[in-house]
Amino acid sequence: MVVELKASEAVFSTAGQAVHVAFLILAQEAQQDAPLRKALIRMMEGANLTTGDQRNWLDQLRGSPSATINFGGLEMGEVRALCAKVIRAVRVLPAPECWALQAKFGQVEFEDLDDGQSQCAPPRRRFAFSSERTAAIKGLSDWLSPSFPKIPPFALDCLLGKLYADHLRIEISFRSLAQSFGGNHMIYARSFKVLKRRVHELEDRALQRLNRQFVDQGIVPIF
Repeated sequence: MVVELKASEAVFSTAGQAVHVAFLILAQEAQQDAPLRKALIRMMEGANLTTGDQRNWLDQLRGSPSATINFGGLEMGEVRALCAKVIRAVRVLPAPECWALQAKFGQVEFEDLDDGQSQCAPPRRRFAFSSERTAAIKGLSDWLSPSFPKIPPFALDCLLGKLYADHLRIEISFRSLAQSFGGNHMIYARSFKVLKRRVHELEDRALQRLNRQFVDQGIVPIF
């Protein structure tokens, strides 16, 4: 299915929003409009929505107008086709830029843990990166490794995992890395700051590249 859009009918407000929503929607099995919409609402209601874009999209799924996402006139099958188009654009970026976006926006998997707590207590959840995000983190780690000669390769994987898992409150401390892989914890702390800057630079370049393409395709507006 090909979705043709005019520049005046932009669906998303930014390239970053387009990539985020595309990964989110395509992680769900293809369903009819109503079941998919309900599944997405349940999933987003149970998530920790940290950005205004996410909350606006949830409001639109519920039927409230959204100021930042415009799915008006599109059936859910057309939305999925548009999201697939966005993901294809991510896949053909230079590999490090693709990995950076895939690691950031790829889905997190989780399971509820039954630890014998009261039935009234909310279940604890164990989070894990999907295979897609794990592959992206590994690709980034291998690419960045020459720039961090004092950091063992698996420790660098862990630093990237810390970067992408901080919002899930998964604790990966610099002291625990030093205990596991050797060296001083401050080396890991300083390396993490540099690593974070390098990855954000990759993300920015990728989104700038995508934004130019998405403007031409009417996916995001011209600013």
